[in-house]
Amino acid sequence: MSRAQPLDAKLSLVPLSRPLMTGEVLDAGFRLFRAGLLRTLPYSGLAVLVFELPAVLSIFSLTSFTRGSGGSFLVSHEKATAWVVASLLGAALLGVITLRLQAVSKGVRPRFRAEIVTVLRRWPAALIASLGAFGLPFLLFSLGKVLNSLLPGVALIFIGALLLWPMSLFVVALPAFWCDRLGPFAAIAQALRVSRRRSWRMFGAMLATAGMVAVFYAVSTILIAMLSQMIGRADLFLIATVSSMLSLVVGAFGVPFVLAVLIVAYEDLKLRRDLQGWRA
Repeated sequence: MSRAQPLDAKLSLVPLSRPLMTGEVLDAGFRLFRAGLLRTLPYSGLAVLVFELPAVLSIFSLTSFTRGSGGSFLVSHEKATAWVVASLLGAALLGVITLRLQAVSKGVRPRFRAEIVTVLRRWPAALIASLGAFGLPFLLFSLGKVLNSLLPGVALIFIGALLLWPMSLFVVALPAFWCDRLGPFAAIAQALRVSRRRSWRMFGAMLATAGMVAVFYAVSTILIAMLSQMIGRADLFLIATVSSMLSLVVGAFGVPFVLAVLIVAYEDLKLRRDLQGWRA
């Protein structure tokens, strides 16, 4: 196996020299995101497209099969298949992005062939690790769509903020799986082990990260609303197209930013655990 080529010693963030405060974790995560943006942007854009696949397929399925007698069964069957395909491809793409950001964090030039080989070898298990890390956030996102029409916006935000705490216990399972090459269940156990006594620290980092990503989504929503007022209802297809493009752009930038923060936060939690064990 060829030795990894150095990228730039100044970009090296890992291993951390000392434990970081919450603001420093976000700052280091943003620096890692900025350093690896161009190297991860194609994969994050593709990941957003993959995660949108079930919604797109359900639209075509509804228009194609709702007129038939067995339309509901076909729609549900194709939607389930789309979710399985999107989950498998999404887990692989998240792995490539995480491995690439880890290489950048160490000041090492990413190697596409090594990343693909690692992802293919760990692909089935990666789905379990990804569900363990992001299962609760996806559940919250799905519940948000359902409860959006039942609860006011302030109550929905409050409930979402409360559910960030249990999410913070498991979310670093993804970097534990890819960066430390742990098994899926060992990665989930590792995430719980390093986060359980510092859950409020992860809660603060996740809340700040979610707030920063939400700002970009709010800006895109405002732009879409302004466009709809300027164009009018006659061009709903154009408005939907622009909305999808803005969501794609925001998601393509948001995915590597969130993963960069998770990598730094995971390294910080490990360092704190090791220091605590050494002092004990």
